[in-house]
Amino acid sequence: MSRYLRSLLILLFLVWPSVPPAIAAYQPLTVDGVPGLLQRVLTRPDARLLPAAGGTGGTVQAVFSHFYVFERRDVGGQVWLQVGPDARRAPTGWIAEAATVPWKQAVVLAFNQTVRRPPALFFQDRASLDRVLGDTARAERVANLLSQARSGRIDPGTGLAAMEPQDRVPDFASSFYMLPILDWQNVTVPNAPPSRRDRKVLEVATLVMPADPAAPRTPDPDALRNMRYGVVFVIDTTKSMQPYIDRTRQMVRTIVGQLRNSPAGDRISFGLVGYRDSLRDRPGLDYVSKVFHPLERTFNAGAFQSAIDGMKEAGVSSVGFAEDGIAGVNTALAMPGWEDFGARFIVLITDAPVRGAGDDRSQTGMEPDHVAAKAGAQDRLTAIFTILLKTPEGRDHHGRAEAQLDKLARFNPTGRSYFHPVAEGDVDRFGAVIDGIGRDVLAIGELAAGGRTAQADSTRQGGQPVVEAGYAMQLAWLANQRNQTAPEIQRGWTADFDMADPQARGAFDMHVLLTRAQLNELYQALGAIEKAATARLDAPGGRDSFFTLLRQVLATAQSDPASLDSLAGGLSARLPGDGELTSMKDLIKGIVTALPYNSAILRHTPETLNALSPTHIHDMLNNIRGLRSLYREFFRDEGRWISLNAGGGIDERVYPLPLELLP
Repeated sequence: MSRYLRSLLILLFLVWPSVPPAIAAYQPLTVDGVPGLLQRVLTRPDARLLPAAGGTGGTVQAVFSHFYVFERRDVGGQVWLQVGPDARRAPTGWIAEAATVPWKQAVVLAFNQTVRRPPALFFQDRASLDRVLGDTARAERVANLLSQARSGRIDPGTGLAAMEPQDRVPDFASSFYMLPILDWQNVTVPNAPPSRRDRKVLEVATLVMPADPAAPRTPDPDALRNMRYGVVFVIDTTKSMQPYIDRTRQMVRTIVGQLRNSPAGDRISFGLVGYRDSLRDRPGLDYVSKVFHPLERTFNAGAFQSAIDGMKEAGVSSVGFAEDGIAGVNTALAMPGWEDFGARFIVLITDAPVRGAGDDRSQTGMEPDHVAAKAGAQDRLTAIFTILLKTPEGRDHHGRAEAQLDKLARFNPTGRSYFHPVAEGDVDRFGAVIDGIGRDVLAIGELAAGGRTAQADSTRQGGQPVVEAGYAMQLAWLANQRNQTAPEIQRGWTADFDMADPQARGAFDMHVLLTRAQLNELYQALGAIEKAATARLDAPGGRDSFFTLLRQVLATAQSDPASLDSLAGGLSARLPGDGELTSMKDLIKGIVTALPYNSAILRHTPETLNALSPTHIHDMLNNIRGLRSLYREFFRDEGRWISLNAGGGIDERVYPLPLELLP
């Protein structure tokens, strides 16, 4: 298994698309009542693969190995499954059904790392969970159940089976466990506000990877002392920015001086990225984004000072007022060395909006919320702080910049945005903000050097966002070091929200595992919608409806597959023909069928599509273009593709796509 596979923290929701029969050499069984969905299972501990049904011996399979089911056979009252790791190849043997967990869907849930919710509770049956949800004194009842679970003295009459570990569970880079969801249902929560009334309850079966006895279990104080803090400044270096570059230099010089005598001195490092704008028509800008100083495990203060001393504002103006800040942040996120740091901070400093997906001068083609979702992935958790210098010159652009930078700075574990506007672009006010960020990173590093988390920093009022984000990352770090795993229950029911407070953040983050072919299917489906939307904008009010234009795009793709670009040579999606297209969901039916997911794009009907205004179509196009740019990046991100069974081949590897990044 890969390091990423060993670490994947997931609950598995029931949906997986089919392999088109035309290209499948072998055909697994389909799920009853869901044509086109293939039967699949995951192995429990000690599952054995045998050459014949009903035999003995066999080869023990790794826990959570994934197989397709090709045949079911009853031998002496015991059901056996003929299985194989690849839907296109011959089955490889037989496994007793009792040694497997059914896996009908591939949406994956992880316990989110938020610091603002109690642990999730698991119940032996649905009735026990419903009694809690229907209690008029629900908050008190949940508090009592949590107290019982923490003390280890659970009243059997409550039906409580287990609790999420009291310490936060690891991220994707530590300890691997699965909770395949066997069933899910929508519920209405009494006395909850309308926006939070309709939620979901989940039936799960828990599989826990046995702990490695040789794995170190570092005591908390030592774990915190070993944690490193990385801060990368991403600075707009276009004209007018020199005073802010100089003020950032002053802050760093002060912090570097303090580091020399600090117990956290060898645990904090700084990196530096500058960005400008597209070089098209402005070659004198020299670069779109540039690493001035890398993020290194051992911080070289002298080299960093030289780097920031060499950072100067551009000598020529860019086209328009917006700059390519997304390119700067993306460069920072891609910097080598982040894996050495448990706490990751990016500080963006600008006086302008950023170029988004719909801007032909954008280098990345991404939207701010897409980049925030990428930075919030549990195995690369990064807090982005955005500082907008609201100078008088940019007054006409402040509204757009504020909306963009607020989205870019939204931090997944806390659900908050770390966006800081600076009135009038005042250098002294900016200095107070940047000084506070540097000071608070140093403070939480010094607390950790003494074996204390950032939560202990309760006496200081300034810079609370840094303390809050740092604490969330410390919790994740500690969970990784403890090798914490899932609650050990065989089967139970849980809610996807805080039962005591349905208005609070949900208990889980959701991902969908996609194969290379499925990611390409999404990519090409969005490409078809993009072509149709562009044609609609080019001919507003024409005879052809949006849906008709989409059918024309698909009809062309049937005869000329190259008309829709692919993520890689040899990959092409089996998109529906015009006669098969009755709704937008038909484009990616196999991926979204029975998914507990409401799509902003796919819920459109032919009528609502045709009624979209040009503004709404532009917004949809920006989202589509941003998602396609992300899919291209994810496709190339080899380190995050997971093999669920070594015998499955490259086409059976999957990528954990955050559910909010589905169209």
